Amino acid sequence: MTTLGPINGEHPIPQHAIRSARIVGDDGEASVVATVYCPLKERSATVPECESCRRFHALHFDAASRTTSVVCHTERAMSAMGSADPLAGVSEHVNPAAPLSGIMSRDVICVRPEVTVDEVAALLIRHGISGMPVVDADGKPIGMVSRADVLRAAEERGDTEASERVSLHPDDVAPLDMEQGFYVYEPVKITARDVMTPVVVQLHESASIRQAASLMAYEGVHRLPIVSDDGKVVGILSSLDVLRWFGRSCGYLIPPGRRRA
Repeated sequence: MTTLGPINGEHPIPQHAIRSARIVGDDGEASVVATVYCPLKERSATVPECESCRRFHALHFDAASRTTSVVCHTERAMSAMGSADPLAGVSEHVNPAAPLSGIMSRDVICVRPEVTVDEVAALLIRHGISGMPVVDADGKPIGMVSRADVLRAAEERGDTEASERVSLHPDDVAPLDMEQGFYVYEPVKITARDVMTPVVVQLHESASIRQAASLMAYEGVHRLPIVSDDGKVVGILSSLDVLRWFGRSCGYLIPPGRRRA
């Protein structure tokens, strides 16, 4: 969470970044699900839901980072409730209770299980990442596919691809100019479902950085899907995200990473 400067001498107004989950289907088309984390409700909300809230102030676009945030009066409300901002002072000292909603990568690429391995590889290269969640029709994670999974599939496939025989109907023979007794063999498509790790280690967006670091170390994983109350992916936390947060919390100036592990 970031804050705008004081308006008319009043307390700075906090901003809450809008997260976007891009889900790529087997047709190559991507659908975008945009959410924002509300610290008062401690859950994700849609932008229209935020706009209808009486604490909503405006939508703010930062040209430098090309990100859009919801500007609202949550800080004033939390002060009235006697609650401090969970990220307050995080740049001054390490706060292990800092919530993941302000640390995770908010633009996450997801794929449906029917997407081919070749398309997964293209997405990994295009976006400079090494893994992504595999989600079902509801946007809930069912697995993780990584660069290692893609390389393993390519090695197992070798120079030849598995194929399956396609039966031809009599009407199909003439256009293909094939005699009876011949068959067509088509390569078997390898999909994200075939190569993904089907066990999903995930955390809720309200979980803390200490929980995430402990879980990643215990499970030996480099990335965690971060989900909302309804189980849908709203972000992803990588080991590099944890290291960047720790470095910044210790006072070091660390620019945003171009590539995410």
